[in-house]
Amino acid sequence: MEFAEVIGGRRSIRLFRPWRPVEREKLQTVLEAMRLAPRLLGLDLIRIVVVHRERLSAEELGALKTPTTTSQLDMAPVLIVPFADLGALEGALDGASLRALAAAGALPRSLGWSDDFIETTVVPEVYRALADDEDRVALGRRTEDAQTVSRRLMVAATTALGLAQTHGLLCAFDQGLGAQLSAINFAAAKELLGYPDDWLPSSPIFLGYPAESAAAGGQRPREPFERDFFLGRYGVPFPRDLEVTRQLADEGVLQAPAPLPWRRAELRGVASMLGLPT
Repeated sequence: MEFAEVIGGRRSIRLFRPWRPVEREKLQTVLEAMRLAPRLLGLDLIRIVVVHRERLSAEELGALKTPTTTSQLDMAPVLIVPFADLGALEGALDGASLRALAAAGALPRSLGWSDDFIETTVVPEVYRALADDEDRVALGRRTEDAQTVSRRLMVAATTALGLAQTHGLLCAFDQGLGAQLSAINFAAAKELLGYPDDWLPSSPIFLGYPAESAAAGGQRPREPFERDFFLGRYGVPFPRDLEVTRQLADEGVLQAPAPLPWRRAELRGVASMLGLPT
């Protein structure tokens, strides 16, 4: 699939074919894409637990559900649960990951990078400052003895998670799969998945073959372009060129908006097929 079509055709798929498993090679391809997402500050933060629905008991599956994720969990064959390993920063304080990037040519000497610069400047003034910043937030429940981490590290971690999730979602659609960035009950997931206390959980990706059409009723509504994008300073809308929007429509980035005329009939038909309320 062309990149423009992947961008324009991505939908939050909520209706999956529960009987059709995701091939291992397609699942690995999605994980490989997430592995190649940009790393904030060169930190290896992302960790992922893959959960197959068929290997969960009815009790475990029920415990993972939230008010907005009920039937999706019953249908999606795979859950990709991403985490940020906040302890990875301590492991990076030797500068080895940055030296590896410099050796690979990703951090050029022409921009000032060297082993000495990494050791005397980047590690103490960026990495160590990030770890020791006094502006801290609780990791998990806010209690008196709660573990805390630097707020700036938390921002970097959530940004890295978002990048990995985006890579995974777009790759899934390129593979002909359906996917949804959703939620699970992380109190139950902590016991079920056994992840360390210093891992920050984030929204899982529900993965499978869609039971609804790929168009899923049309491209989702968005607020006006000029409301969100500004030129130079806030209050000066970035001018939207209609010729560019026409070109993007031709390429498949901009598609027919929801709801398509047949969407209600599709939802009734899929719900009836899956035994869901109509």
